[in-house]
Amino acid sequence: MKRTTSAVTLLAASAVMQQNASACAVCMGDPNSALAVASDATLWMLLSLVGFIFIATAATMFYLWRRANRPIPPDVQLVENLNAEPEEC
Repeated sequence: MKRTTSAVTLLAASAVMQQNASACAVCMGDPNSALAVASDATLWMLLSLVGFIFIATAATMFYLWRRANRPIPPDVQLVENLNAEPEEC
Protein backbone atom coordinates (compact mmCIF):
# COMPACT_ATOMS: atom_id res chain seq x y z
CA MET A 1 0.00 0.00 0.00
CA LYS A 2 2.87 2.33 0.79
CA ARG A 3 4.35 1.83 -2.71
CA THR A 4 1.06 2.69 -4.35
CA THR A 5 0.71 5.82 -2.25
CA SER A 6 4.22 7.02 -3.14
CA ALA A 7 3.66 6.28 -6.84
CA VAL A 8 0.37 8.20 -6.84
CA THR A 9 2.01 11.10 -4.97
CA LEU A 10 4.88 11.22 -7.48
CA LEU A 11 2.45 11.14 -10.40
CA ALA A 12 0.33 13.91 -8.90
CA ALA A 13 3.41 16.05 -8.20
CA SER A 14 4.66 15.69 -11.77
CA ALA A 15 1.21 16.58 -13.13
CA VAL A 16 1.07 19.75 -11.00
CA MET A 17 4.50 20.98 -12.15
CA GLN A 18 3.65 21.62 -15.78
CA GLN A 19 6.41 22.84 -18.04
CA ASN A 20 6.65 23.41 -21.75
CA ALA A 21 8.51 20.70 -23.62
CA SER A 22 11.56 22.02 -25.44
CA ALA A 23 13.11 20.17 -28.33
CA CYS A 24 16.87 19.91 -28.70
CA ALA A 25 18.86 21.54 -31.49
CA VAL A 26 18.89 18.29 -33.46
CA CYS A 27 15.09 18.14 -33.73
CA MET A 28 14.22 21.81 -34.10
CA GLY A 29 17.47 23.37 -35.25
CA ASP A 30 19.38 23.39 -38.50
CA PRO A 31 19.54 19.87 -39.97
CA ASN A 32 23.01 20.61 -41.32
CA SER A 33 24.47 21.76 -38.01
CA ALA A 34 27.45 19.95 -36.50
CA LEU A 35 25.27 18.50 -33.71
CA ALA A 36 22.77 17.00 -36.16
CA VAL A 37 25.53 15.53 -38.33
CA ALA A 38 27.25 14.03 -35.28
CA SER A 39 23.97 12.53 -34.05
CA ASP A 40 23.34 10.94 -37.43
CA ALA A 41 26.85 9.52 -37.54
CA THR A 42 26.48 8.14 -34.02
CA LEU A 43 23.20 6.42 -34.86
CA TRP A 44 24.65 4.83 -38.01
CA MET A 45 27.69 3.63 -36.07
CA LEU A 46 25.50 2.03 -33.40
CA LEU A 47 23.27 0.38 -36.00
CA SER A 48 26.29 -1.01 -37.83
CA LEU A 49 27.71 -2.34 -34.55
CA VAL A 50 24.47 -4.17 -33.78
CA GLY A 51 24.39 -5.52 -37.35
CA PHE A 52 27.98 -6.74 -37.03
CA ILE A 53 27.14 -8.55 -33.80
CA PHE A 54 24.14 -10.26 -35.43
CA ILE A 55 26.20 -11.31 -38.45
CA ALA A 56 29.04 -12.60 -36.24
CA THR A 57 26.58 -14.62 -34.15
CA ALA A 58 25.00 -16.13 -37.26
CA ALA A 59 28.44 -16.96 -38.70
CA THR A 60 29.45 -18.68 -35.45
CA MET A 61 26.26 -20.74 -35.43
CA PHE A 62 26.81 -21.73 -39.07
CA TYR A 63 30.41 -22.74 -38.31
CA LEU A 64 29.32 -24.86 -35.34
CA TRP A 65 26.53 -26.47 -37.36
CA ARG A 66 28.93 -27.39 -40.17
CA ARG A 67 31.49 -28.73 -37.70
CA ALA A 68 28.87 -30.86 -35.94
CA ASN A 69 27.72 -32.39 -39.24
CA ARG A 70 31.09 -33.29 -40.74
CA PRO A 71 32.20 -36.94 -40.65
CA ILE A 72 34.48 -38.32 -37.96
CA PRO A 73 38.14 -38.34 -39.03
CA PRO A 74 39.58 -41.83 -39.67
CA ASP A 75 42.10 -41.66 -36.83
CA VAL A 76 39.41 -40.80 -34.26
CA GLN A 77 37.15 -43.51 -35.65
CA LEU A 78 39.98 -46.07 -35.30
CA VAL A 79 40.58 -45.12 -31.66
CA GLU A 80 36.87 -45.34 -30.92
CA ASN A 81 36.71 -48.81 -32.51
CA LEU A 82 39.75 -50.00 -30.52
CA ASN A 83 38.21 -48.84 -27.24
CA ALA A 84 34.82 -50.35 -27.98
CA GLU A 85 33.86 -53.63 -26.36
CA PRO A 86 33.82 -56.63 -28.69
CA GLU A 87 30.42 -57.75 -29.92
CA GLU A 88 29.19 -61.12 -28.83
CA CYS A 89 27.68 -63.41 -31.43
